[in-house]
Amino acid sequence: MEVTCQLRLGQLSKSGQAQIQITYCWDGQRLRVGAGEKCLPKHWDTRRQRVKDKPEAYAEAINQVLDDHAAAAQALHRAAQGAPLGKDQLRAGIAQHVAALVAARTGQAPLPPPPKIVLTFLDYFDQWIAEEEQKVSVRTGRLLSPDTIWTHRAVRKELAAFAAHRRQPLTFEGLTKAFYDGLRNYMLGVAGRSPRTFNTYVKRLRSFLFWAESQELPVPGGFRKVLRLAPSYVGKDALTQDELLAIAALDFASPAVLAHLAAAFPEPPPREGRGGRGELSTAAHVSRCEWTRDMFLLCAYTSLRHGDAQELGWQHVNAPQELIEKALNKTTVVGLIPYLDDDVFRPVALLEKYRPLGLATCLPFVRDPWRYLPHVAALAGLTRLKLGMHVGRKTYATLKIYQGVPARLVMLATGHQTESQFNVYLGINRQELLDSYRQTARRLPKAA
Repeated sequence: MEVTCQLRLGQLSKSGQAQIQITYCWDGQRLRVGAGEKCLPKHWDTRRQRVKDKPEAYAEAINQVLDDHAAAAQALHRAAQGAPLGKDQLRAGIAQHVAALVAARTGQAPLPPPPKIVLTFLDYFDQWIAEEEQKVSVRTGRLLSPDTIWTHRAVRKELAAFAAHRRQPLTFEGLTKAFYDGLRNYMLGVAGRSPRTFNTYVKRLRSFLFWAESQELPVPGGFRKVLRLAPSYVGKDALTQDELLAIAALDFASPAVLAHLAAAFPEPPPREGRGGRGELSTAAHVSRCEWTRDMFLLCAYTSLRHGDAQELGWQHVNAPQELIEKALNKTTVVGLIPYLDDDVFRPVALLEKYRPLGLATCLPFVRDPWRYLPHVAALAGLTRLKLGMHVGRKTYATLKIYQGVPARLVMLATGHQTESQFNVYLGINRQELLDSYRQTARRLPKAA
């Protein structure tokens, strides 16, 4: 029986502590369990596999727990005398031996063993989410974003709904092709999810199963081949050049635009009393709608995500070199974005429009832009797709490719590091596609 202890450095708590994991190896088997103890990485002695004795006061108590677990495992292995010793048997025996050791040392009678709790598939999923909430990203040095944790919970909710729909509990053993086919048919059919959402949920499910493997749970080894992504690229998420120009041409001082927004956001009734925040006037809504339109244009002119566009400041703009340089929040890659105007992309004119305001960011902040984007689309006559801030990023990638900019140069702006990731952002414009083919088509010489 070999007993070793390690720190789980990939999952640090908010205080920077790492969980201590114990690994038991015997008779060709391996079991990993949490010791229930934590320590700072700088206080861990890798050679001794124990917490350093000085200057930490808690070292003695933690090391005693580790010694008890090691002694219990060795005693169990000796008592087996060569008989097969299963993982569950070892786990239960260690708990009993540790309780006996603690009772002998303290002079107190050992507590009766707690009732065995059988955790379900979704219970383990909850454990994974709890660990993910405390996980510090090695790439960014920060906790995972709230959006990431929200998606984890959305996947858990979807799996529970799928289990209720088919009236069968989820199990690790049940992760077969039939499970995958049923989940795909449920999400794309009954639940009405898009292929892109389905693929996102499958990726999160795979991440959970990789974690479950590290916990020595009975995960079938074939799940990597079973849980595959569905084809999701449909080429409809990008605007055409004419649609982008129509949005940019909106005049928020024109009578037609003002009439539309006045009907959508009528003047609030007069305020009564004092205190509190009053409702926005029609004029305030008009301003916010224009700011939202311009924030969308900034995403379309620069390929920035909405969060990056909101943070864009003049310190990121290198006007003499005609370049915007900003570390992108999602990947920490520095995006290199052209800062020059042409007939379609006009980032310079857009930012200079707001320079006199002296804001901390290049554009004003709008708390709820999703409230105004449908009106921007309606005023521009856009009905082909739902307008969202991310559509601007895909529009940049698509139109730049049609302008003849090499994909690798466009990727320097978008921050994509692989062509497979970048290709998902390309939309399809049949007319632009045909025009590109016509311009590059080879012509045979005319017969004399």
